[in-house]
Amino acid sequence: MSSIPSSPSRPSSRKRLAAWLAFGAAGLATGAVWASGFASGSGANGATAISPALTKTAPTVATSALSGTTTAVTPLSFDWQGRWGSIAAKTVMFKVDLSGSDYAGKTYNIALLLANTSDMSGWASMQLKLERVDVAASGSCSATAFDGTQNPKVLNFDDEDAGVYWNGVAGDAVYCVGVNAAAGDDVAGTFLRAAQDTPPTAFPTFITTVDRAT
Repeated sequence: MSSIPSSPSRPSSRKRLAAWLAFGAAGLATGAVWASGFASGSGANGATAISPALTKTAPTVATSALSGTTTAVTPLSFDWQGRWGSIAAKTVMFKVDLSGSDYAGKTYNIALLLANTSDMSGWASMQLKLERVDVAASGSCSATAFDGTQNPKVLNFDDEDAGVYWNGVAGDAVYCVGVNAAAGDDVAGTFLRAAQDTPPTAFPTFITTVDRAT
């Protein structure tokens, strides 16, 4: 009497199923099995009406966080002997006050710019050695601190883009911008020369700015 052998695939299928079940159980236990669910929908019109007019309000003036931090202190005075100009007194020209927690932990850029090169009639040469003196927060500026070595920058009045820059200075401090006394004949520093034997009738206008660096 013959017998029909059982299908050889069934034990193999059972083994594969058991293996997948074990893998799934292990995946759920370890969080390694990910699944995503999706749904879709559509839109439809509801009630329609005319859009009402927008109510206009008066615009407000935006205020810079750095407003009022820079102030002019003392105008720069030039003395003359013939065509040679000089600066007789140490001078604090501008004060930049970045005192306080609002400025702490940040850095800033300070610039001193020339505003009116087109009005510099009567000058043959003008070059200034400017300095930046650093003072602790809420401190005051003293002209005696200028000695020619305090973060010096040379401003040459040769075009409308003339300016000097101190970048990356720390907040929560005071910065004093000005000049040391000078004879006015230093080709690498302050050099002042009139175009005629009488003193110039026009003088530079300076602008000091401060902006956030980081």
